[in-house]
Amino acid sequence: MEQQNPEQELTFEEAMESLASVVGELEKGELSLDQSLKAFESGLELLRVLIKKLNSFEERVDLLMDGFYSEAPSWLQDPDRRGRSK
Repeated sequence: MEQQNPEQELTFEEAMESLASVVGELEKGELSLDQSLKAFESGLELLRVLIKKLNSFEERVDLLMDGFYSEAPSWLQDPDRRGRSK
């Protein structure tokens, strides 16, 4: 039985590597039209996976930073004084 979306289980790096491989195959220009369309569709699915992962990572970083700044000294929260104690 075929998995519904095997790309969903790839790590970010694996998905990037797979996308680079798909792009490389398309750039060679040796695929038939049908093969090219299937490769293009595969590439778009990989791109969706990558975008979803990046959005998830961004949300996690935002949550971590919100937690950090809620506990950090006030001078760290002022962008004009960031990194300076006075």
